[in-house]
Amino acid sequence: MQSNRMVLAMPGSHAARRRQCLPMVLVVSFWILLTSCSTAGVSQDQGLAQDRESWDSSRRKEAERVFETRIRSFIAQGTIPIIDVEHHFPGAVAIEQLVERMDRNGVALTWLGPGEKRGSVFSVGLHRRFPDRIVPTTVHGDGPLWHSRNAQFLRQLEEDAASGRYWAMGEFEARHYISSTNDRDVHLPVDSESFHVVFRISEMTGLPLLLHHEAEDQLLPELERMLVRYPKAKVVWCHVGRNRNPMTWTRFPTPAGVKEFIEKYPNLSFDINQAPPGARHRGTGYVDSVLYTQYFNRVELKPEWKQLFQAFPERFLVGSDANPGRWPNYDQTIARFRSLILANLDRRTAEKIAFKNAWKLMTREEWQD
Repeated sequence: MQSNRMVLAMPGSHAARRRQCLPMVLVVSFWILLTSCSTAGVSQDQGLAQDRESWDSSRRKEAERVFETRIRSFIAQGTIPIIDVEHHFPGAVAIEQLVERMDRNGVALTWLGPGEKRGSVFSVGLHRRFPDRIVPTTVHGDGPLWHSRNAQFLRQLEEDAASGRYWAMGEFEARHYISSTNDRDVHLPVDSESFHVVFRISEMTGLPLLLHHEAEDQLLPELERMLVRYPKAKVVWCHVGRNRNPMTWTRFPTPAGVKEFIEKYPNLSFDINQAPPGARHRGTGYVDSVLYTQYFNRVELKPEWKQLFQAFPERFLVGSDANPGRWPNYDQTIARFRSLILANLDRRTAEKIAFKNAWKLMTREEWQD
């Protein structure tokens, strides 16, 4: 500091003194700016940390209380409430339409996963509008960013999942055939690095993840390797009760095959195929819903599937798989779950599949009767 006073006191012209002082002024000014920016960054980080903490404690507890009240309102009316764990919210449909149909069909809660163009936060916004019906769910992995293994998409997913705002993760596609509503014919291996990220997120956060993976015999090992490597990941394999190609799907899509997976992998659950009896897969031409038998106009749940559901009632859930193409059939889909599956099971099993298993996955607690 002494040397600074000596420089400022040196004789010379006013311009010279200005030239001598200017570098120091710039240094001091830059230091002040840098300090203020750093302080602002710390404050912002602290604010985000506090927001996460509030979501992890008070906000989550309050949201859970609101969810529970909604579920119990259906029980009080004598209706088994449903938690729909797989919904691809269509942009062309107003959220008010979904809410109205949920109320009409006894769907208490929906895990609402947005497409990647909207981002995970879109689900949080809808939850704020309908906090007793919409469960904040991260983005689905079914678009070009996911299938191109986009690093920013994965980083954002990690950030979203760690924020405490979400109760579940969306559906992530591995092998996907063309379907009745889209032309995606893709394969992102379940043991690829992108899926390692998703499975690690589930292990670290406790969030359940939905998996779409066509059950070809040759593709099962890539999933099995991941279930062994990430035993604490909560995996919901979507659309059980489907067989899209009897020539290549021989091991898994039978009650015996599903039972094998249930007994080997305690971290694995299934949502039940929503397709109507007799529906044929657009790509292979086979009748892919193997849950039912048909006698003329009469349709029944096959005894072997009923036996499986009742033997392992804690491992199955309801997922409408609603998207823009299936939206017109939403009422029929929920009615089919009720009349062909839930109504044919004992009350304990039906309640677990309808809502109690989903409740445990999203809250990490058993439902209390």
